[in-house]
Amino acid sequence: MGELNWVSVVLGAAGSFAIGFLWYGPLFGAAWKEDTGMTDDKIGSVTSVFVTATIFVLIGSLAANLLLDRTLGMIAHISGGLIIGVAAAAALGMNYAFAARPRRLLYIDGGYMIVAFAVMGAICAAFKSGG
Repeated sequence: MGELNWVSVVLGAAGSFAIGFLWYGPLFGAAWKEDTGMTDDKIGSVTSVFVTATIFVLIGSLAANLLLDRTLGMIAHISGGLIIGVAAAAALGMNYAFAARPRRLLYIDGGYMIVAFAVMGAICAAFKSGG
């Protein structure tokens, strides 16, 4: 295993947040709120939500970087990120099936996972030393 690039981990997390801002904002925010029943009042402390989300997105970015460590090339990194995202979306799908959550919500949340991890893969490739 090579040396972990912490800049890539942090920027991967930041990229995920940037995508999330668009994904759960102007792109699919209204549909997501409708399917989850979420309102601004229900979300509670925005600080607490973002601290928790930051911890989890950093864990996801770290995991992606560790899994893609031996991958060579931008396309391979993005493909690897896509595969990680599909696995995450599939896990959500299983959970959502048992929880009887709306299929549209799976498409929104699962789609975000796929795109976010693909971007993490691209960022990982961009910061890979020597390649």
